[in-house]
Amino acid sequence: MTSDIEFYLKRSIILLEIIALVYSIKTLYNNKSISIKIIVLLLVITVFIELLQLVAVVVWRYPEITAFKFLKKWFENTFPDILNGTVWLGSLYSLAMFYCYLIYYNLVNEDANFKKIINIFLIIYSLFVCYSLFHYEKLLESWLQPHMYAGVILTLLAIFLYLMTILKSDKILTFHKTLPFWITIGILFFNLVTMPIFIFAKQLNFSASVYVYILVISNYVMYGSFIIGFIINAREQRKLE
Repeated sequence: MTSDIEFYLKRSIILLEIIALVYSIKTLYNNKSISIKIIVLLLVITVFIELLQLVAVVVWRYPEITAFKFLKKWFENTFPDILNGTVWLGSLYSLAMFYCYLIYYNLVNEDANFKKIINIFLIIYSLFVCYSLFHYEKLLESWLQPHMYAGVILTLLAIFLYLMTILKSDKILTFHKTLPFWITIGILFFNLVTMPIFIFAKQLNFSASVYVYILVISNYVMYGSFIIGFIINAREQRKLE
């Protein structure tokens, strides 16, 4: 029973991701800035990867259903490795995710010097990505690879630089009404809560159930923050019209 609850909880995350994607596309309709396009791209990639993983997991979990038998055969012929594990999908997603984060904070940061620093972050991250791709076989085993650690640290530093820019400006008074504020809240919460737990998994010795609940809650908060940001952004846009 517990495993069923955990299974459906993890799968429920995709509903929030789809809602966030829909709101992001609506936001893009009124605001075609490159920073918004980066968020939309990130959510499109996220939903696509999650759907692939969802199909693979459901086919594996319910092989007795006739329709899934057909899908299983198709996966075995088209993507022979996907039913043996979806770790590599998560690894590929993580490669793109941190590029989106770093590019986003490069775009929304108005300080020219900080932009240059974030550009350096992108170069450093690219070096770690090249290392991970060179040792691609490890990406098939675990998504906790060097580029992941570098991505988290560099993203947090990019966020810190962005917040410093906001603190030095008049925008601090209305920052909570902006989309970048809610995007930042979501990304910060997810990374600060999940990454230490995953990195120090052996030392903390948590059960698998604890990981599931932490992961689900962190995703709910992150995508919930994104959705709130899109809604508030739309409301502020209407006030300007």
